[in-house]
Parts: sequence; C-alpha cells; structure tokens
Amino acid sequence: MRRLADLSARLGARLALRGLPEARGLKLDKCLKTSPEADVFSGTFQGRDVVVKRATGEGAVERASAQSDELYTQHPQMKDGDFRVPEPILTRPDRGLVIMEKASGMRLDQAILKAPGQRDEILAQAGEWLAHYTRGRKVEDNFGGGYWIKVRRKALDEMTASADKTRITRLIEMMETERNRIGPLPITRARSHGDFVTLNLMIDGDTIWGVDIQNSHWLALAKDLARFLIYLEISIPSGKNDGPCGLSLDDVEALTAARGLIRPGELEVMLPYFAAVELSGRLISEAHDTRVMENARALADRMLERVQLAATG
Repeated sequence: MRRLADLSARLGARLALRGLPEARGLKLDKCLKTSPEADVFSGTFQGRDVVVKRATGEGAVERASAQSDELYTQHPQMKDGDFRVPEPILTRPDRGLVIMEKASGMRLDQAILKAPGQRDEILAQAGEWLAHYTRGRKVEDNFGGGYWIKVRRKALDEMTASADKTRITRLIEMMETERNRIGPLPITRARSHGDFVTLNLMIDGDTIWGVDIQNSHWLALAKDLARFLIYLEISIPSGKNDGPCGLSLDDVEALTAARGLIRPGELEVMLPYFAAVELSGRLISEAHDTRVMENARALADRMLERVQLAATG
C-alpha cells in the first residue's frame, strides 16, 4: 500500500511540474511523506538539496499560498544564525507547489532520543526558535475558547462508544470548566508555526530550523506551546509528571525559558485548557501508532485525575 501511495504521489508531482520551464532540471528523489493534504519529496535543483512539497485535496492552493507567503516573509530575517527557516526557491501555489531549501541536521525527536541527557537544552533551543519566529508578530486579544469546544464536540458525535470516547468527553468537560474559569482574560496571539512539534524542527549543533510552516492565522501562542508539550510527552515520555497537567515540570520550564516568548504567568493560566484541546485531538486522530496512543491515554487519565482531585479539594 505504501508503495502504491508513493507512486501515486510521484505521478501527481510530475503532473504538477509539467510545463514549468522554471522547474527544468528538478530531480525528485525519495518520497518523504504522503497524506490527504500533501505529498513531500526530497530532491535536487540547481545544484542544491531541496524539499518539494505539493499540497493536495481541498484548499490546496490556499495552503500552498500560505506556506509560500510565510517563508518569503520570515526567511530574510531567519536565513542564517541559530534560528532558521528554509529558503523558498520556487513556489507555484496555483499548482500546490513549494520548493524550498533542505534543512540540515536531525529531527528534534531523534535528537532527544539520541541524547536524552540533553533534553532540557534541546527544548530550550526549540523555545528560543519560537520566540524568534514570533517576535514582532504578536497581538493581545481576549480569550474566547468556544471554537475548540465546538470542534471537539462535533468530532465526538461521530465516534462510536469506547473508552477513548469517554476520555474525550471528560476532556471537553475540562475545557468547558477552564473556559469559565479563565473568562475574558487577555491572551497573546501570534503568527506562529501552527504545527509546532518535534517532527517539524531540525537541529544541527547550535542551529535549529522550523519546517512544514503553513500557518496563515493568528493563533493563541499558548496553544502552540501546549501542542508541543503534549506531543512530546506522548511520543517521548519524560518519566516525570510533576508539572502542570501531568506533564514534566522540567519540560515546561525548559521550553518556555526564552525571554519574550510569552508573558509571565500566561501559560500557567491557559495550559490546562489548551492541553485538553491538544490531547483530545490526539485521541480523536487515527494517525498515531499503538505506543503513542497508549501514552496519550495514560496522560489523559493523569490529567483528568488531577482535575478531579482539585475539584474535590
């Protein structure tokens, strides 16, 4: 099945490239990823190693445009130094195509697994990258919270009865409780990464790259941080649960240590809501392997147990 998917993706990419004289000489190499939303290849172009991404499905042109715009906006100030994004080399959003520089190094999750004793240092670099990326593109807004409750309720209605459905129901209840507790407090929104997880960061010594960037919205910065922390814990468990929401306190502190990343105290207030948003989304998804799903269930049970204990005093 994987081979057929790769062949189909390669055919689609070649059709999208057909008739583009500006792409002459591009060589597609390995198919790195196929999904309902995009096909991604490694390749070479004009003597450089590149990544070729072809957005597919509904909204493909809009998603390719968003990624192209973000890269052209951010690359001038993140083309060298310790915090980088790939250079956009050739983009044709009308065909769903974005051809970009290949980031160097290894994925952040692989780096943590290779050097677990450097976990805090690596997470601190990730937080510094996000602080650099969002600098100058933040606004203050009032917290609402209703959108994600609606999204999760809709997905819940489509699920059959199961232990996971019960967990998700309770996480939505937690979101509702936290929404009422938070009220219309100020929240920081940013033109952020949008899918800020270990899979989308590459580390090469002191240099860290953000890849697969395509956000075109002003998102709550606390949500991006919660997304990273939840995915980190279910994919590479810390072995600790002494922090907020059953997470590792060391992980939370390392990721958020960067100066100017988020206002002091904001994540502490917003994390329970957004952690429930992210964890419920992971439980709803079918894109995770058995080990990750078991870790997600264990984290949900810890989180909900703490909520229940706090409610009973």
